[in-house]
Amino acid sequence: MAFATIDMTKGITGTIPVANGGTGTTSYTAGISVAEEWVLTSNKTSAGDITANLSLSSFAGVGTINASMSESSGVFTFPSTGIWFIGFNGLIEEGSQSSNVAIVRPEIKITTDNSSYNICARSQEGIAGTIAAEFSGTSTTSFLFDVTNTTTHKCKFAVANLENNNRLLGSGGASNLQHTKFTFLKLGDT
Repeated sequence: MAFATIDMTKGITGTIPVANGGTGTTSYTAGISVAEEWVLTSNKTSAGDITANLSLSSFAGVGTINASMSESSGVFTFPSTGIWFIGFNGLIEEGSQSSNVAIVRPEIKITTDNSSYNICARSQEGIAGTIAAEFSGTSTTSFLFDVTNTTTHKCKFAVANLENNNRLLGSGGASNLQHTKFTFLKLGDT
């Protein structure tokens, strides 16, 4: 038996029923309603929360849909409730071959009470070396965040174990090559 795809945005009038005794809806929005990328604009050279040098990417050709995230001192506020994809792509470089820290950990932290932040996603990259060339690596992590209240549900980014001249590589400006970046996609309603 073949299944057909129905475009819910065309040719539907009236109320669309909702399962499990919910109320019907008279409108339907298909697809991702917010998509944007932010970048780290200069290198971060110490461990901890990323609280500065963040900018909405203006790299030539970057696409956005209803870019509307806001950021203050590294804390990101969501413009609407819903299920949000949060992505963190960190480019890490070793700046000293005498580094004793082999693992650097980019982290996503969330709060649901606008106060206490917990690590919800972490990746790691090993970069320690003993030869003259610098070592580098890219570490990526993500999280699906159910934002039920835009006042209390927020996120921020951090990097653990970054020391001895190691660095989270910044883009050198919002319009330059995106090295370390942060992605926000609103996937649907909560």
